[in-house]
Amino acid sequence: MMNERPPLPFAPGVVSNGEFLPPPPTARTELIVRETLEIADRAARRRGMDRRRFLQSAGGMAAMLGATNLVAACSGGDRSSERPSSTTASDTTSPGGTYETPEPEEIEECEHVLGGAEFIFDVHTHHVMPDGPWREGSPRIADMIGRLVPAGCLAADEYECLDRVSYVHDLFLASDTTVALLSDVPNSGDADAPVPFGAKVGTKEFAASLTRGGQPRVLVHDVIAPNFGELAARLDLMDETAATGQVAAFKVYTAWGPDGRGFALDDPAIGLPVVERARDLGVKIICGHKGLPLLEFDRAHNGPADLVACAKLYPDLDFVVYHSAYEVQTTEGPYDPTNADVGINSLLKALDDFGVPPNANVWAELGTTWRETMSNPDEAAHVLGKLLTRVGEDRVLWGTDGIWYGSPQPQIMAFRAFQIGEELQERFGYPELTEETKAKVFGFNAAGLFGVDPRALTCGVDADELGAARTEAQGLIAAGAIAEPWRARGPLTRREVIDWLAMPATRWSPF
Repeated sequence: MMNERPPLPFAPGVVSNGEFLPPPPTARTELIVRETLEIADRAARRRGMDRRRFLQSAGGMAAMLGATNLVAACSGGDRSSERPSSTTASDTTSPGGTYETPEPEEIEECEHVLGGAEFIFDVHTHHVMPDGPWREGSPRIADMIGRLVPAGCLAADEYECLDRVSYVHDLFLASDTTVALLSDVPNSGDADAPVPFGAKVGTKEFAASLTRGGQPRVLVHDVIAPNFGELAARLDLMDETAATGQVAAFKVYTAWGPDGRGFALDDPAIGLPVVERARDLGVKIICGHKGLPLLEFDRAHNGPADLVACAKLYPDLDFVVYHSAYEVQTTEGPYDPTNADVGINSLLKALDDFGVPPNANVWAELGTTWRETMSNPDEAAHVLGKLLTRVGEDRVLWGTDGIWYGSPQPQIMAFRAFQIGEELQERFGYPELTEETKAKVFGFNAAGLFGVDPRALTCGVDADELGAARTEAQGLIAAGAIAEPWRARGPLTRREVIDWLAMPATRWSPF
């Protein structure tokens, strides 16, 4: 059922991608919504526009970012209204971060400021293959993903609204993303993988068909689950996929396993054989989901210390900490080594414990992390400040967890406008978010890691092909086959996730 409230550019506060239980809505979140609607209402009247249409413009995004600034300023940087802090309070007298935007009614100027032509490499993206065996082979995962289908989807098979076409639309037509790395959810093999390895390669080929000369727009992960079945068989699978020449990186979910038991990547019996086989195969990048515990994860194996330990053992390999070890259950503040059991602090502590310097072979990825903190500028400033200073400004990677949240364009626009406050820069040594720094995070860092030439990709787009694809996508939107740009997927709230867990066979709608 449609909500009477017009759709906002993004859902403020902590929302779920269906894989974890978000905390209850806060007064801060509700205040951001109210202020956004009031600001948008005034600006829309000045422009002679309908408010719903205004909210889907760059001016609407500016209105929401302005409302976020206002709420942060009113709280004076106080984080107590959100979630328990994993660190000591920052005691700042002003918000730790801010969004710099024009007045919302100046839509053309908002388009200029919030728009851009950066090289954007999203290293954390998802979709599904609707006709795969995973829907029967892994009903729990199928049910989880089914709850991410956008409201209003009219496709005969609702999973088509999360398929390859939706993926290309949300990433490359409804956002400024240039190239993406396609991943998958935790699984033990093709039978329960929503996107088996061969299908990922198919998506890579499909996206390339939209570019002049077939320039690659999608790279692919190969997800390895060495704790399921015989280890030797898992290593043989690594051989098979690597032989295709299509594996950009191997990825592990160390907290996922049979009977709820995970594994450590630095375990000589199960983890290190995977690392060494990857090295032998010439795949020098290993990614691990850390932090953001899914509903059935083994928390004992969800911290980043094992990846950092492997980075110390194998300096010729690169290790990417997905989500930067962020957890939604806590609020990030300044680094406190005495309170570093979870969250980004646990990553920084592991770097200190193993003596890994900034800009070495440990990388931090922002998927969901930026999305969950961008409506709290103080927390977002600490997240980015800590990662840029300690992991290194050359080692922070852009990721969005798209398309679970729909188009990543709101995340892109917000990052373009964000600045770390001068007070936090002075007190904690956080860097200024210059255009150069943002460009590194958006894509140049990942380009160096994955050996991608940004110039070839940004110059290789065939405008006619993409224009035709965009026209086709608009027809799919009108038919309800794929979501509107910026339309969030859910479940978005704590109640929706609780209802989903209680009634797994019931299709919910947050609208």
